[in-house]
Amino acid sequence: MAIVLTLTGCSKFLDVKPLDSIMEDELFSSIKGFNTAINGVYSELNTPAIYGENLSVGLLDVMAQYYDVSTTAEHQFRYFNTYNYADSEFKKKNEEIWQKMYSLIVNLNAIVLNSDKQETMLGNTYYHLFKGEALAMRAYLHFDLLRLYGSTYSEDKDKKVIPYVIVTDREVQPLLSNSELLNKVIEDLLQAKDLLAKVDPILTEGVLNQEGTQNNYLNYRQYRMNYFAVCGLLARVYLWAGDTVNANKYAVEVISQGQKVDAEIFKFVTSDAVKNRPNYPDRVFSGEVMFALYNSDRVNLYNRLFNYSLNPVAQLTFVGTLDDGRFKVLYPEENDYRHVSHWAKGYANNRDILYFAKFAPVSDNNGISNAYKFMMPLMRISEMYLIAAETATLLTEGTQYFNKVGVHRGSPEQTFQTREELNAAIQNEYLREFIGEGQTYYYFKRLNKVAIPSPVRPGIDVVQMDKVNYIMPLPDSEISQRN
Repeated sequence: MAIVLTLTGCSKFLDVKPLDSIMEDELFSSIKGFNTAINGVYSELNTPAIYGENLSVGLLDVMAQYYDVSTTAEHQFRYFNTYNYADSEFKKKNEEIWQKMYSLIVNLNAIVLNSDKQETMLGNTYYHLFKGEALAMRAYLHFDLLRLYGSTYSEDKDKKVIPYVIVTDREVQPLLSNSELLNKVIEDLLQAKDLLAKVDPILTEGVLNQEGTQNNYLNYRQYRMNYFAVCGLLARVYLWAGDTVNANKYAVEVISQGQKVDAEIFKFVTSDAVKNRPNYPDRVFSGEVMFALYNSDRVNLYNRLFNYSLNPVAQLTFVGTLDDGRFKVLYPEENDYRHVSHWAKGYANNRDILYFAKFAPVSDNNGISNAYKFMMPLMRISEMYLIAAETATLLTEGTQYFNKVGVHRGSPEQTFQTREELNAAIQNEYLREFIGEGQTYYYFKRLNKVAIPSPVRPGIDVVQMDKVNYIMPLPDSEISQRN
């Protein structure tokens, strides 16, 4: 696994080899240096190879069969919704994801190791903060790699899948089994939770999405791996492992602490924020977001993939229009905020064109949109409600958690006679809620769905899924190093 330490950020520390201890020692000799290192990781998450496209709005959502890319013969994503992993374009994306993710993991390992060396210099607050964030991000990246490259957990707990890298050298690390790797993820997350519980200002002051008086090391907690994001990730991980008790425990902890009466940290979006801001609607429901990227390239991403003026071979969109097709199937409630804000109609080439508007540009003169115009959500509190709904012991309790999301999307409450009815509704909610956020494919994989909604004739046809469709093969470069 030929990885180099690539610390980026304000100081542009690029391509620093692990053995270059002089540069590393200099970087980690100050609080500012540690902040540069961790911010470099957050910044690099925005690259198109990973969360700036492939693992959010692009590849994973195509693999979740959101978009009609097969009826246009030359569509740029045509190979990806058929899971043709042997195709050269798919192999290229595979390499990009693997190399970038493990490169950032090595960066995080350097932060973890050096935080212990520099504990005295860092002091109590920054030691706990930087080490906690780095451990949690290391777990986050490994977990998503597992969700991509690992086999279905419920069937193959003991199958060797990927390495869990905790060092900064270039030695090839052993492959761990599904269960071994999840244990490592949980171990890092529990340690991170304990560290951040002692110092994370989000617990007492909220997200702090504004400039600080001295520095911003403790601000903008939505854009850093904060205490609640760690708990939310624990809920995700335990749910993946089939441990519904612990999944419910951590989801409910986030809900109870994050939306405490009269002290809400993650507030549900309001109708006014979505519907009554003509030029700057909050389409990402920013107040609910627990962890996000600050992606200053978001406008270009939108223009590259979703703009209605794009050539049909480049645009990602639903089949049909606002009046028919997948849009009407997925958003039956006209008052649903996502019905109103996530899709729109444009006019180009003498025809009306349906386009995905969740990440369309927003601007205003009073600075309100500054809180969300570059935001790309990676975790939101609605997911915690859906996890709580799925893992609740009683159907009535699960229904209450489910309806909490729907009501705050402008939809009426629902009733369910069986657990199967509730689970079917949860699936539809995942499809509506997480489009553009890369979570739906993982939802299908976790449940080993043998059929998922078709992008061509939704509500009528399904796409048959085989186990192989859910397992991305290790990239050629990794295989060659292990042979």
